[in-house]
Amino acid sequence: MSEQHPGIAAVILAAGASTRLGKPKQLIRIENESLLRRTVRLALESGCAPVFVVLGYEAERMRTELDGLGAIIVVNEQWAEGMGSSLRRGMEAVLAMEPQPAGVMLLVCDQPELTVNLLGRLRTQHGASETRITASGYADRAGVPAIFGREFFAELIAVEGDRGAREVIRRHADRVSTIPWPEGEIDLDEPDDLARLQEP
Repeated sequence: MSEQHPGIAAVILAAGASTRLGKPKQLIRIENESLLRRTVRLALESGCAPVFVVLGYEAERMRTELDGLGAIIVVNEQWAEGMGSSLRRGMEAVLAMEPQPAGVMLLVCDQPELTVNLLGRLRTQHGASETRITASGYADRAGVPAIFGREFFAELIAVEGDRGAREVIRRHADRVSTIPWPEGEIDLDEPDDLARLQEP
């Protein structure tokens, strides 16, 4: 387990229906573990506490994947409105914490190359940085997983539509530090992406 850095909560956005992929990406299995469970486990192993998981599409089916992990499940009944609504529900849970954490790590569950090492590096750099947003660098941009300091919570909860946290990262580019993670470009949006992942 990575060194503990207190004060960072995690929000994992896992509410979508994966319509382009044709099957729920949350339930795709790698080494006999679903991507959903794997992402939550890695967030916990990195020392984030608490870990909130935002479910929506087939929430009860997804919930069984998380048995025994100790994550806090948040159900977004408006998940079809897009990622912004799930981010809002997750941030509402964070803002209800007392005391509030110093930061929040945002993750999605369709990055099969995610590792606890990356999450630990993000946390270490965030703790040593004055920039206050620490993001993963891939595909010539900064993206998730990313850690946002408390001063960005109000902006994160205000994101609307199908936009995620990337617009907040863009808006504050001068306050972002990145850790190179070229594997972050590998996600699971289309059937071809899944076929490449499952190649021997």
